[in-house]
Amino acid sequence: MYVALFIFSADFQKGAGAVQRFAELPKYTEVNPGEDALLTCRISDKKGICSWQKDNKPVGIYRGKYEWANEHNTMSGDCSLWVRAASLQLDDGQWQCQVTASNYNVQDALSSAPAALAVRVPPQTPRILFNGSHVLPGQNITVAAGSRATVVCEARYGNPPAYIEWYLDKESLTAWSHTNTSEAERPRMWAARSVLEMNVPRSAHGKHLTCRAHHPSFPPPYYRDSFTKLDVTFVPVVSIIGADATELSSLEENTSLLSLDCQADGNPKPYVWWTRNGQVFATGPKLKLTPVMRNHSGTYGCQARNSLGTSDSVKIDIDVKFPPRVKWVGPDIVVDTNLFSEVTLECNAEANPSPVYQWYHSPGTRTIHNLFEDAYLISSTAQLQLHNVSYHQNGQYICIAKNLIGHKERSHRSEAVTLNVLGPPVGIDTGVVHAWSGGEAKVQATVCADPPPDEAVWLWSHFRLEVPSQIGKYGALDMEKIDGCYRYILSISYVEAADARDYVLHVENERGFSSLTVSLIVHENFSVTETMRVAPMIAAALVISALLVLVLCFLVRCRRKRDSVEYKTDELDSDIKVLPADALYGSQATCPMSEGNRQTAAGTVSVTSVDITCSRYSPAALEVRRAAVVLQPPTTV
Repeated sequence: MYVALFIFSADFQKGAGAVQRFAELPKYTEVNPGEDALLTCRISDKKGICSWQKDNKPVGIYRGKYEWANEHNTMSGDCSLWVRAASLQLDDGQWQCQVTASNYNVQDALSSAPAALAVRVPPQTPRILFNGSHVLPGQNITVAAGSRATVVCEARYGNPPAYIEWYLDKESLTAWSHTNTSEAERPRMWAARSVLEMNVPRSAHGKHLTCRAHHPSFPPPYYRDSFTKLDVTFVPVVSIIGADATELSSLEENTSLLSLDCQADGNPKPYVWWTRNGQVFATGPKLKLTPVMRNHSGTYGCQARNSLGTSDSVKIDIDVKFPPRVKWVGPDIVVDTNLFSEVTLECNAEANPSPVYQWYHSPGTRTIHNLFEDAYLISSTAQLQLHNVSYHQNGQYICIAKNLIGHKERSHRSEAVTLNVLGPPVGIDTGVVHAWSGGEAKVQATVCADPPPDEAVWLWSHFRLEVPSQIGKYGALDMEKIDGCYRYILSISYVEAADARDYVLHVENERGFSSLTVSLIVHENFSVTETMRVAPMIAAALVISALLVLVLCFLVRCRRKRDSVEYKTDELDSDIKVLPADALYGSQATCPMSEGNRQTAAGTVSVTSVDITCSRYSPAALEVRRAAVVLQPPTTV
């Protein structure tokens, strides 16, 4: 005893100047049931005696249960305590480390703040409550879109209390409040409670709401989930699927197929119907128009209804295109009008888009086989107005209606409208006719008339010649019909200068008459008179040609003088001296000679000739040679 007191006195004197204090305070500690827990507590300049309290009650040192961490050096500053085989009932609570004062007269006793030792107990699986009722697994929460819903998640009977999180599908939500309360019947266990306040959008329908409780005593991944599905009720919202703007703009009758789907998003499940131009057209979400027809055009609406209400109507315009078809052209198929009057022809076609019109005219009575070859374009309006109508506007008129569908031109041709211009004869082809004396003249004139002329006569001088008839060399040929007009010809045989005059054609029909004048001009033929006038010119040309020939012969003779053959005779008709043939043709000439007589101015002479055609010279040279072989005049002695 004295030794102990001496040691204590020595230690006291050694540290008499220092005050003991906490170097490390106890802290919150968790331990699984049955495991050991170390409650740390270290004192600087320790002089007093360490002890521990649990829940304000002293705890003794018991081997195997509560032991000093450094039992071999109790005077050191380490007052840490081992809690062996921790249990919830014995060890869970608030622990304090205490140290007695250094001396009775030194007030340096220490007592730490309580530090919890939590012996872990896993909580129950979290559960979700809505409107005070437990939401069972697989059960949904029904809430109206746009309303505010309060949902609670509890994780009870855990130690320490669980930590709770919320998720909407994978989206994290923030809880409105989170509380931990001790279980009344089991005070050392906790009930964790999280309250979620949320404004429920329509888009939350069908999504999973998850409550997740985290606790370290749970097996990995150290949490458990409880979830429910949101059943969000709302008035239907509709949309039309299945046709884009390009497809709707190119719908063609009897060709295009159209399938539309009215997607109605509503809860409870809605009833769906279609309207056309405000009237119910079909029920159900599907609408098929196969193929589309022109009567399908209109404004289509899609609507849906459930117990909460009726959706707004979503509308689209369906405009079915179709090629033109001429329904009416006129005023009639055959139109009679007076000459110089006004006529209006109209064309009406049904088409979508609206058509453009073209009018083609084929004059006369020709049948139109090929529109672009037998007729020509005269107007691009639906209404064709003809002013001051003439006979040239007689004939057939055809209307063409055109439109474009999907960048392709479509057209339709009307039946022909025949325009008959009624009136007196009108001349369209008169003027001057030329003829040659001694030949035949055809005096002609053309008139147009409707009805056809019923009388025609040619008049000139004191003559009157009806059509058709013949008087001497004058013949009035029958009229010839040409494209609704009429040609008259007066034929005159053996025309002479006296026939040059004006000829009058007088034509009548039941609506009037017309007189046309045609002038005949007669030209003289090439005759004896013309020959006498031209003869001096011909003679002069012949003389000039002869002189040119003589000059040519003279030039040739001069050049060929040494090669020429001279024939000489005297007054007694002595024999002609003939040069050898080789003097004319050269040493290689082998052509045969012939003898004969030639009558000259001096008498008959005997000549020896050579067959020049067998010469080796060219044809041009032979002609020159023939010209050079001439009879010389007799030589005077």
